[in-house]
Amino acid sequence: ALELKRRLALLDTYFEDASVVNDQNGTTDQKQPVNVVVVGGGYSGVELALNLVDRFGGSDGEAQVTLVHRGEQILEYATDHNRNAGVDRLKSAGVKVMTSTSVEEVLPCKDEDGVVISTMKKQQCVVKLSTNDEEEVNATTLLPTTLLLWTAGATPTSERNTGVRNSILPRDAMGRILTSPTLNVPQHPNVFAIGDCSRPKKVPYPGTAQVAIQQATVAAWNAYATLTYGTGDRRRRTTGTDAESKLLPFKFLNLGEMMTLGSDDATISTLGGLVELSGPAASWLRRWIYAVRMPTARQGLRAAVDGTGRKLARSSALGSGGRRRKSKPVEWK
Repeated sequence: ALELKRRLALLDTYFEDASVVNDQNGTTDQKQPVNVVVVGGGYSGVELALNLVDRFGGSDGEAQVTLVHRGEQILEYATDHNRNAGVDRLKSAGVKVMTSTSVEEVLPCKDEDGVVISTMKKQQCVVKLSTNDEEEVNATTLLPTTLLLWTAGATPTSERNTGVRNSILPRDAMGRILTSPTLNVPQHPNVFAIGDCSRPKKVPYPGTAQVAIQQATVAAWNAYATLTYGTGDRRRRTTGTDAESKLLPFKFLNLGEMMTLGSDDATISTLGGLVELSGPAASWLRRWIYAVRMPTARQGLRAAVDGTGRKLARSSALGSGGRRRKSKPVEWK
């Protein structure tokens, strides 16, 4: 988070500087185009891309935001309502979306003499993309990038368990730890895993905070039961029966999902689709729901006050000619 803030601050400084003066003829040149690339079309990627548009402007603003996703469609695990709202918002915001596209390599950005350019220093790069869909098969694209943001996961898939994946714990092809429904590893029952680093069933749960929070309660009880009663033969010798120390299986209760689609926009789907809301009202409701779900009343009150203050400040800045600009729609596959 701190590194992201630092890089965004570099762009803020770049935009606020005066136009570059051409030393040869004394004329004022336009700044170099700024391309911000977000890799990963899940919840985090879509939310980040749209908030960047609010910060820097869309296709006719100060920066062009591009969203790169390996799958055929963005937000695969989202509800239809939230997916459609996200797609519509990306189009209206001017975000360029590239689906069925993988990042093959990230190259340093160089000038004609082969020396790394100095503008924006080490932040600039060239992203080598490979697109494979019905219209283009293994098409390679080199995309000059001012700022590259990665939301597609930090652990590369590999047939070998190397690096952080060098573990005796069983894993699937995506590196997730395979657990039983009680959230512990069958071969090592005293090891528990929750969240998007684990997979307790054949079809994985969405990698959202909602799943991890619900798993945490079950995992905490099962860890306590394991420490108290032991495992296997030790459990039977201690209690005389397995019933007293039976571990709880995890059952996910889908409470719906919320997504921010910019500073003043969001989408909410809950109660199995009975309640669906998007727009500024959903943005306010989302903020208050997060405040209510804080662990303590003090934290909830602080979240509500801080969130409300930031939203009012942004609205005031936009009303007085702030950075956010109206973006023109763009066509994308």
